[in-house]
Amino acid sequence: MAVGFGILGPLRVLDDGRSVDPGTRKQQILLVALLCQANSRVSFDALVEALWDDAPPRTARKNIQVYISALRRLVGAESGSRISHQAGGYVLHAAVGELDSLCFEQRARAGELAEALALWRGSALDGFRDVPLINAAAQRLDRRFLGVFEDWTEAEIAAGGGPAAIERVTEIAQQHPFRERLRMLQMTALCQAGRRSEALAVYDELRQSLAYELGLPPSPALARFYRSLLCEQVPAEPRPAAPRPRREVPPNLLPCDPPAFTGRVSATRHLTDGLVRGGNRLAVVTGPLGAGKTALAVHVAHRLGDHFPDGRLFVRLRGEDGRLRPLEDVLRQLLAAASPGRPEQPGPPDPRWAWQLWLTGRRALVVVDDARRECEVRPLLPEAGESAVVVTARPRLIGLEGAHRLWLSPFAAEEAVEFLGRVIGMDRVDADRESAGRIVRAAGLLPLGVRLVADRLAFLRHVPLREYGARMAGTRALLDELCGGDSAVRARLAESIEDLPEAAHWAVLRLGRLAEPVFTLEQAAAVLDSDPDTAVRVLEHLLEASLLTVPNVEVLAHTVQYEMPALPYAYARELAARAADRVPASSR
Repeated sequence: MAVGFGILGPLRVLDDGRSVDPGTRKQQILLVALLCQANSRVSFDALVEALWDDAPPRTARKNIQVYISALRRLVGAESGSRISHQAGGYVLHAAVGELDSLCFEQRARAGELAEALALWRGSALDGFRDVPLINAAAQRLDRRFLGVFEDWTEAEIAAGGGPAAIERVTEIAQQHPFRERLRMLQMTALCQAGRRSEALAVYDELRQSLAYELGLPPSPALARFYRSLLCEQVPAEPRPAAPRPRREVPPNLLPCDPPAFTGRVSATRHLTDGLVRGGNRLAVVTGPLGAGKTALAVHVAHRLGDHFPDGRLFVRLRGEDGRLRPLEDVLRQLLAAASPGRPEQPGPPDPRWAWQLWLTGRRALVVVDDARRECEVRPLLPEAGESAVVVTARPRLIGLEGAHRLWLSPFAAEEAVEFLGRVIGMDRVDADRESAGRIVRAAGLLPLGVRLVADRLAFLRHVPLREYGARMAGTRALLDELCGGDSAVRARLAESIEDLPEAAHWAVLRLGRLAEPVFTLEQAAAVLDSDPDTAVRVLEHLLEASLLTVPNVEVLAHTVQYEMPALPYAYARELAARAADRVPASSR
């Protein structure tokens, strides 16, 4: 059975050239989600979100297993050979000749541009764009199509075939009216056909549309090209060469560089090198709650002003209540920061267009704080140009392909002691470094925990470090000492756990019964009252959410130890104790 798949248009499944019914709507969504990332793992959570958005049924895992089984029968392969289960997700394996998007990419890279474009049968993934995961993949395919189409048009013009390409390039340009390279190629083809007045009209129409819809002028490169047409000097190379608008004072909307920022030398170098020397345009900083992800991202952004001359911006994806802000609000905040003083335009312009247009041709750095899902980040990423984005997140966001990744672990002990000393005074720390070390270790060596302890000790100057260290013994007292009167810390801890799916949320509460934050798979399975295979899947979910770590990965699989960071562990212990207090003694 020779099965082929098509996603460059409506979904198509072929068996030896004959069309095959791909099954129910849910089964089709699952198949398309796997095809979008063929030969790469798609996490179980991403599939759940694609199928049910924010309201999955209790039987979601079982339902997905049923759909996978049906898909395996559909493609006629032995179980696991075409669609395999890998580390909390599934992979659909496809060769280049079996999936049109893979074939398109291969032909485009080989310079077979006309053959690559011929594979398109319409809008990519047509009929599935209402699913955010699939829509993001469709937009990536759209961008790739446009890039290849522009390269093909440029080659046709260079070979004297501009007049023959006018109809096709005009059709595509009308579908993407603000894409300036495409408009420039359209104008060049018209001029090559002797239709110079029409080419000038294309520019004038674009200029008016940009001003009315987005409140922005054409890029300097396109304006220069227009002036060259007025002088009847059509350049041979129509591709804009990364225009960079000049500003006397580029926007810098970063929070203040943390005054007590300490250590993190290796992490700072790793993130800086990825953005500057590595040329990465997306960096993702992940780690547990309180690891200092935002502080590191802001600190590095302050150091990179010379490398990003068109501005450095910062935006939080969540409000004070912890809820996700509407995308339009986030984009409008970024646009207001990027172009201060820009007058409001009549009507409701699409902020996504305006944001992408501002990024085009600029080299800016944007820090996006506290992401929880890949779909929250993708609309903010630059589609063109040299701008970069740094995302901070507790989840690993493994669906963001090609990102430069940095996992931020807790402080080293000496870093934590130094941080403590910078707040309460090194003389006080040097007088009893043993107790200082005990205190920062009790705080889990997390920057947030150490800062909370330091702020409290700065107030309690009369309390010796030895006495305060004794206070912190035991997790039930620990959270009170760390939080003090700051209810926001407990609220963040509650949010980080309540944001989990029901099964993972329940697992955190059960793990809070463990006497130590470091435990084995067998201990976890016992407290979760499950078999090891089920426990592994739950623990992997918590690992991805940064609510667990593996402190030493260089061990045999059967001796792997897991660790819950200090703050989540203290909160989980507190919740477990409350639950135990509510259970009547007769039923224990």
